Amino acid sequence: MHDAIEATITPKSDEELKELVSLARLVAYARENAKDLNAEFSAYCLDLALGALMQDLDRSGVSLSPESGQDGSLLGTRH
Repeated sequence: MHDAIEATITPKSDEELKELVSLARLVAYARENAKDLNAEFSAYCLDLALGALMQDLDRSGVSLSPESGQDGSLLGTRH
């Protein structure tokens, strides 16, 4: 079944990839806020959402691994 899902993925345009990255940043920010507020279940759900977005980006050829040096700068951190 996993192969069937990957087979149906269509290539994303640059604009769609930018939107996915923006969404990942938003979710990462919300997750950090939830952690700061000790909203554990919300933080957990946002962590799952962020993981799904990272998988979507990875399947689209956008590497956000720590080795690429992009993870922190791409998703950003709260100050």
